[in-house]
Amino acid sequence: MITAQEVAMKFSIAQTEFFDALQVVQSAVPNRTTLPVLSNILLEARDDRIELRATDLDLAISTIAKASVKDAGTLTVPAKKLFELVRKLPKEELKVESKDLTLNVGSKSGRYKFLCIRPEEFPALPKVEADSELTLAPDLLERLIRKTIYSVSTDETRPALNGALFQIRDDELRVVATDGHRLSKATCKPDGGISNPPKGDVIVPLKALNQVQRLLAMAKDSVKIGISKNHARFVLGDTTLTTKLIEGPFPNYEQVLPKQNNKHLRVKRDDLAQALERVSVFSDSLTRQVKLSIRSNRLTLVVQTPDQGDATEELEAKYDSDDLDIGYNAAYLLDILRTIDSEEVDVRLNTPVTAGLVAPAPTDKGASAKEDLLCLVMPLRLAS
Repeated sequence: MITAQEVAMKFSIAQTEFFDALQVVQSAVPNRTTLPVLSNILLEARDDRIELRATDLDLAISTIAKASVKDAGTLTVPAKKLFELVRKLPKEELKVESKDLTLNVGSKSGRYKFLCIRPEEFPALPKVEADSELTLAPDLLERLIRKTIYSVSTDETRPALNGALFQIRDDELRVVATDGHRLSKATCKPDGGISNPPKGDVIVPLKALNQVQRLLAMAKDSVKIGISKNHARFVLGDTTLTTKLIEGPFPNYEQVLPKQNNKHLRVKRDDLAQALERVSVFSDSLTRQVKLSIRSNRLTLVVQTPDQGDATEELEAKYDSDDLDIGYNAAYLLDILRTIDSEEVDVRLNTPVTAGLVAPAPTDKGASAKEDLLCLVMPLRLAS
């Protein structure tokens, strides 16, 4: 291990290159911590590149930036201050050098000195010996996360629900999330298949899902996912995110998916979403209740809230089963509709007090046969 006292680190780097790398890692820095070194980023310069690392002990992000390294070395630097400074510097070459426990950043017009912490105090990143690995296109992983992440619970009394289940069955990857009121399940069959599928299911924390989603926006190449007993690793080009997994077990979601929902309501997704946005203006601020009054080929949305007023909208729909009145939380329905890409949705119902299922309506063209989505939402009891 190189210590700060042994070496004077020295490199020059383009402001844009430095800023982009800092932007990638700085979101892993905790806002509050009792361990001062966690407020710092570890900088390691060697071989014409610098590696930057940040961690909050649950999640770590590392990335690489091109630099002209004169003297190799390593040091931990206050993350927020370094990020803010580099963001505000002009787009020019920056000269960076360290001596003992200070880091100097020089631009054409200024010099800035940071007081640092010894690199030996920075926690070592966990080594993930992956038991199983799979490779996904970034847009596919983005869809799987986006279509499920809104259902992840933030109730800390049920920690197994504070993340999304990543489950592999018969060469199919399933991502499932639930908060007890709704459930979303997105599935795909990766083109490259899955080597050494994990022996058990894994639960990836919400914080890691949010960070992966943010990094996917910048990803150009395939994402390599490695899973070990306690960690998951996401490799996106030069950037690696490592996260602890949540201990399960995740609830047996297959048991709660209803099998008797034979009443199919088909309606245009955009029409339903826009009508829900309008009528929910009048809904109760806590329950957000809206009544779906379903008749032959007609759907009426009704909101009646004492002291608030009421709203009604009629929509064309395809429906040929028994008349049905059922209540839902409008916000939950809108969350689902925002993640469905098809022109129409298929709402599968049974009774006013059992869970409804929402899925993209099958079309002749169809979405990719390799991808699927199913969402469950619990009804609200209507006042008789």
